[in-house]
Amino acid sequence: MYGYKVFHTEIMQNLINAVRKGMSANAYIFYGQRGLGRHEAAKLFASALVCDRQSAAPCGECRSCIESKAGTNPDIIYVQREKDKASFGIGPIRAMIADCQKTPFYAKRKVYIIDEGDLLTAEAQNAFLKSLEEPPEYAVFIIICEQAENLLETVRSRSVKIAFPPVSDSVVRGYIEEKYPDESRLDFIVKYCAGIPGAADEIIAREDFEQLREETLSLVPKLLTKNKVHAYKIAEYVDKHKDNAQEICDMLLLYLRDTLITCMGSGRRIINTDKSDKINILASTYSPQLIAKAADEILFAKKMLQKYIKPSAAVLHAALKIQ
Repeated sequence: MYGYKVFHTEIMQNLINAVRKGMSANAYIFYGQRGLGRHEAAKLFASALVCDRQSAAPCGECRSCIESKAGTNPDIIYVQREKDKASFGIGPIRAMIADCQKTPFYAKRKVYIIDEGDLLTAEAQNAFLKSLEEPPEYAVFIIICEQAENLLETVRSRSVKIAFPPVSDSVVRGYIEEKYPDESRLDFIVKYCAGIPGAADEIIAREDFEQLREETLSLVPKLLTKNKVHAYKIAEYVDKHKDNAQEICDMLLLYLRDTLITCMGSGRRIINTDKSDKINILASTYSPQLIAKAADEILFAKKMLQKYIKPSAAVLHAALKIQ
């Protein structure tokens, strides 16, 4: 779309139409899961905002559009947390606020793309509030995050919230076929991505994906048994693969989801199609209530990981709660 790879063309066209009509706001929150093209969407929107030809933005031909596409437009500023910091502190926000006082180089707008908004500390968000309440006429802020609820209500209420939901399987399939024409696991990957095109990149790029998946899925029967020794074994496994803790939780959740819908007679809709025999055994062995409880606890563990809780501790807590 206009030279940018986005997956939500209707959403983006509505935003661009607002720019063309001179109806854009000063602050936006682009939220949705990683792999849905939020960053590319923010770049496209920013290029439209700084385009020299508002009625045709982004025209793709003016100086601003050319520099926007190349990532060198001085009126599009990327604001990121400091390296090696777990949270997004006040330092980069203060620098952004100071920069806001400077007028654009040559565009009518000056756009700030704030990455990892989920990690903004309360102090950083509160410092940002004055700029949101009384922004310079030319300033536009785009906050990118996974969950808008992780931002303070005072920030959310002063911003236009744009949700980027999972897309259809056909969109994911088209993305994979275009980028990886020789991929032999196409059907499985499309289902496994669950509407997140970018997830395909991670699956295909990882040589150990299948091994990690096999080892992780073998934990599910242990997760469902009333044996605390198994709970500690699962925690040890996660500790061994702590860099992949989020992915392990996702794999467990999808497998439990497949098992639960099989219990309910919808086995044809499973994602892990190559594991259908094992899923049928689990579905006939354990109650839907226990499987649902396990899924809830793993989901809670995943949320704890986002708060930088030690992976093995988060999963151990979940495993013990299931027992």
